[in-house]
Amino acid sequence: MKRMNKATSWIHQKWNQGIAFAKRNKRKTAAGLAVASLFITGTALANHYYNANSSTLYHVYVDGQEMGTVDHPDRVHELIQNQIEEQKKDHENLNVQVENQIDFQEEVSLKEKPKTMETLKTLEEKIELKVAAQALIINGKPVGYTLERQEMDGVLDELKKKYGPLPLANDKSSTVRAASAPTDSDDHSISFKENIEIKIQDASPAQVLTTDDLQKLIEKGTLEPRVHIVKEGDCLGCIAAQYGITTQDIIRNNHGIQEDTLLQLGQEIMVTAAKPLLTVVTRERVQADIKLDYLIETRSNEAMYRGDSKVIQQGKEGLKQITYELVKENGIQIEKKILKDEMISEPVKKIIEKGTKVKPNRGDGNFSWPTKGGSITSGFGPRWGRMHEGLDIAGVSNRTIMAADNGKVVTAGWNGNYGKCVIIDHGNGYKTLYGHLSSISVSVGDTIEKGEKLGVMGSTGESTGVHLHFEILKNGANKNPMTFFRG
Repeated sequence: MKRMNKATSWIHQKWNQGIAFAKRNKRKTAAGLAVASLFITGTALANHYYNANSSTLYHVYVDGQEMGTVDHPDRVHELIQNQIEEQKKDHENLNVQVENQIDFQEEVSLKEKPKTMETLKTLEEKIELKVAAQALIINGKPVGYTLERQEMDGVLDELKKKYGPLPLANDKSSTVRAASAPTDSDDHSISFKENIEIKIQDASPAQVLTTDDLQKLIEKGTLEPRVHIVKEGDCLGCIAAQYGITTQDIIRNNHGIQEDTLLQLGQEIMVTAAKPLLTVVTRERVQADIKLDYLIETRSNEAMYRGDSKVIQQGKEGLKQITYELVKENGIQIEKKILKDEMISEPVKKIIEKGTKVKPNRGDGNFSWPTKGGSITSGFGPRWGRMHEGLDIAGVSNRTIMAADNGKVVTAGWNGNYGKCVIIDHGNGYKTLYGHLSSISVSVGDTIEKGEKLGVMGSTGESTGVHLHFEILKNGANKNPMTFFRG
């Protein structure tokens, strides 16, 4: 407008000059009128020239700062509308508003032309859009936004469910009551460790997250993973130290990698150490039945031989019931408190008696009958043209064979014509032999007491029937057993 005013003044100046010229030349009145007419025509030509060569442009101001000029305000409005539509691709129902104050000033200029494209490019970065969103505020700091309150509540409930079922129904009013308040039942509660608020705040449309992205942000602490490409000389510990994380962080975030995994050149390894923004605290009351081991008491019995034992009282496990409170943070147990410890039944100890009596390994020379009853079917002396050096005993109702005196077993096994045979050295020059047994109950080296079982009567070796062949030897010479029995 200033330039147009200057052009008008120039025309008026020329008009006035024409009138003055005519007055000075009164005798040339016709000529003066001609000059005036000429100036009137010049004014019309000036206006035509001005209109043909001037431009209308609009200065654009954002928050009071000039950004440039455009040929029409609609160009700016169109840019803003395009930005709004772009933001609505992810969130259809966004109510987007312009954060900035935008003003226009019109100007008509003979020299300056509008710089529309340059100005629009500047405006693309300068214009800020806003939307009223639900802000998740953790310990006083906004960390994420959703469009609807129910989306925010749903994410928080899903985080709780991940570490245990919600004891109460998914009642939105309870979440609205206090997002960080525990969800309680008699034996289970879930809450957030941090102080949580949900408020409506203005946010950039780009800050509004989907529920999946918000949950990922809360659990991981970031939406952008960091990846390390394995190079020569890398190891898990070296990589962990490089990124300020632990080897366990790498193992936890990379499926299939263990401490002894051989890394490959070019292998991609996730090195983002997940640091959740929220901590889900669960308190669970658990009742456990604990079995209590019984004690074992050992008593000495001087009447029993060493190595022998018997149970005189069977043991019985006890039972107690313990009620714990388990406190976990994001699924990791951090505390275990005993709330109640109740004894249901006391354990009963097991009592065992063990013998301390030492078996004598030396006989006294007084031999006892080696069988339970029976009769002699063949005595000591000549028989069938040769010497029969012992007694054959048969006709018993109980085939148990017993040691005739204290001693030590020196033979226990197959012994030629004797078949299965046991020989006892009585330590006083005497030995006894027991032949044709069907089974043997002792081993070489055993100390055996008079009357103790050493086997079962049989018919092994060179035998004509079930019987015991019994011998007594003194310093290696066979003696008639019948001379040793008393009564």
